[in-house]
Amino acid sequence: MKLWLFDADVIIKLFELDVFDRLVMQHKVHVASTVVGEVLYYKKKGPNSEKKIPVDLREDYIIKGLIMELSASPEELQRVVERILGPKKLAIHVGELESLAVLLRDDSLTMCTFDHFAIRIIPFLGVSERAISAEKMCQESGFTLSPKHIAFDAKLTDEYFNSNLEIGKREHIMSMAFQTGVKKR
Repeated sequence: MKLWLFDADVIIKLFELDVFDRLVMQHKVHVASTVVGEVLYYKKKGPNSEKKIPVDLREDYIIKGLIMELSASPEELQRVVERILGPKKLAIHVGELESLAVLLRDDSLTMCTFDHFAIRIIPFLGVSERAISAEKMCQESGFTLSPKHIAFDAKLTDEYFNSNLEIGKREHIMSMAFQTGVKKR
């Protein structure tokens, strides 16, 4: 699977769950240029404390050819902005914008995210069928998240992902109906 890890939060969480390296070995992992510099460390919980573990995606993964860094052109970024309506345009971050632009460009990528905003935007771009939850990505990779992981962060679940995807689909349909109504008047 050509896996598109959507943002820094996803990558950091996969490091914390100790599955990032396993995913890199099983899949062709891709990340956006803007995301590379955002992943600086992850937290590892010890018996009595929490330790920050430094991460250098460029040095440890990209230069070694373990993951692929992709960038979007200004025209590709503009295409995404044009498809997002109203206040959602104001809420999108640069990393999310670039990630969505690359996802639109490359039909072979499967996106993994648990960012509710990003999940709700993908119906506006027509790429819902190419997005999966962290739980589903792990299952398709041959390992499951333990109940402890799910209890720790419900955003990883298929249920959370699908709920936000449905909200995004409804918002997209309503925005199309609103646009049609405005044009008729």
